[in-house]
Amino acid sequence: MAEVIAALTALPAYLLFHLTWLIHSLRRPLLLVSLLCLLSNPSAAIKKCRLFYMTFMYLAFCQDKKFKIPKDDPAAYFPVEFGGTAAGNDSNAVVKSKKVILIRHGESTWNDTFNPGGRNIVLFILFYVPNMIKAIANEAYFFIAGKESDSWFFDSALSSKGVKQIMGLRKFLQKEKLRLGSGNIVDEREEFAVKALLAVGSDSSCTSSSSMVVSSNLRRAISTAAIGLSDRFAAQHKDDNILLLPSLQEISFNPDAQTILPAHGVAHPTWCDINIPGIGDKFSSLIDTQYHTGNKPIDSTGLIRLNQFVSDIFSTKCPKETVIAVGHSLFFRSFLQMFLPRNVEHIGKKKKLVNGGTVMVTLGEVTLADGKKVYMIDPKSVVVVYGGFGKHTKK
Repeated sequence: MAEVIAALTALPAYLLFHLTWLIHSLRRPLLLVSLLCLLSNPSAAIKKCRLFYMTFMYLAFCQDKKFKIPKDDPAAYFPVEFGGTAAGNDSNAVVKSKKVILIRHGESTWNDTFNPGGRNIVLFILFYVPNMIKAIANEAYFFIAGKESDSWFFDSALSSKGVKQIMGLRKFLQKEKLRLGSGNIVDEREEFAVKALLAVGSDSSCTSSSSMVVSSNLRRAISTAAIGLSDRFAAQHKDDNILLLPSLQEISFNPDAQTILPAHGVAHPTWCDINIPGIGDKFSSLIDTQYHTGNKPIDSTGLIRLNQFVSDIFSTKCPKETVIAVGHSLFFRSFLQMFLPRNVEHIGKKKKLVNGGTVMVTLGEVTLADGKKVYMIDPKSVVVVYGGFGKHTKK
């Protein structure tokens, strides 16, 4: 038995050795093919080479995750009824508020290659090298074929598992839609969230005229919005689309967190965006890139984008009362850490929102005497609609 276990644990190293040997043996043909690719489709090849260069630069110099949550407690500026601790004249501050529904994207191809997810850790280790070979082969194919808007590692798309996760959200919303008005939904906040997500109901605060969908500029988030909320978009409400907000881009220096989409460019469908029910070939026209300014600057930090995101929510970019934001785990965890009162203990401050997880909060804005704006989440407003945090999930 011990010999079998030893053989199994040695298998990844054995495969890695042979993979290295294979790449070394094929280095000349690979270089020749790469040269032919450069000559046959120079623009696509140059763009891919630029991605490799930018990845090196971000890995070496990006400060995206190097920030600390400010110690200043936003609760000091908000009245008690909003969950704050303001006293005296500060307690009379006028609070503007909006509902914000957070949806985390499904598993990506990057996650599929590098993260165990829910898989058995032993199987993950055993199949790590074969999965890596698969990933490299796909990336090589995209490069050789001149598919400049496709990549396994850069701005990674949803994996097949990720699509199933988001289809789970879509099916949940379809089931909940049948229950609307029946009294079987115990939490009124959950019912409000379901109506807003689907843009249905007699309540004007839940229709497409008062709710909107925004997304990170990364492909897995865009696909999550299109697939998970496809029944909403299938209804073809006027001016109902997916607005890209660069402020929602994930907090990471990894290549999967670098957007492929050029500034104000056309968002082309990935493999999972073709023939989405109710959307069909209208995917690209569904994505609004008017505010998409390209990849995050190398000197950007998550703190800068978190502040920009809450500012965007209350700006003319987001004129609706309910904003459905599709994004990423580290960004949303930092969002809750930063804008929930400092003394509030919440699992979302420590655990990531699961893939496809959906949570609704009420975000408040207060303008101080000096014109400075302060933002805070009402701690009483946080409600899990679908999924949850870590192992604490709701289906």
